Amino acid sequence: MNVCVSANVSEKKRVYHKQGCIYERRIKYQNKMQVTEEIAIKNRYRECKYCAGLKGELRAYAHQIDKWKISEHIGTSYDAVTDTLYITTDIGAWKIFMNRKGKYVLFHMNQYSKDMSFYQIKKADYHCQKDVKATDSFEKIMRYIINHDKAKVIIMDDYRKLPRRTKKQKMYYKNAEQKAKRKQKYRVYELFARLERNDPELIKLSMC
Repeated sequence: MNVCVSANVSEKKRVYHKQGCIYERRIKYQNKMQVTEEIAIKNRYRECKYCAGLKGELRAYAHQIDKWKISEHIGTSYDAVTDTLYITTDIGAWKIFMNRKGKYVLFHMNQYSKDMSFYQIKKADYHCQKDVKATDSFEKIMRYIINHDKAKVIIMDDYRKLPRRTKKQKMYYKNAEQKAKRKQKYRVYELFARLERNDPELIKLSMC
């Protein structure tokens, strides 16, 4: 992850900031440098207390999150006790927290209902979203949630409306197509099973 530092400060004031931090914006243009977090630490820069951790991300991305709330209809709730951010969309709920390596990990709720309270959302069962690798990019995680649930809404209508421009989109389309075929196959099987239960004579015909 790239961070911002001031190249012209005393050692006591050596602090690195995430992009978007209010203190990062106060660094004079001629002194501002972008480096990796590893390089900043190696050069004895300390993490900014304002933008550090998940709570710091919420501060740094406050303006963007407000935009997402309007344009993408998401809701956010932060639990300071567990340092966990809960995200709700029109069709799902997610939670983000930071692991010991300083990477964000994403979890998806197993069963979600829009009328659930925040307490119920916190206590619900989640599974790790395995196709999302742990990352130090908060924005990447948020973009994934938004795009994932947008695609789910399209699939509920007709998976054939999914975009197929990028390699990842094509792969997602193929997975949705395979799921639709399996679902259709199960529906046909269930239909015949019901017919046979209602009319045992049909079993003889199916065995001919």
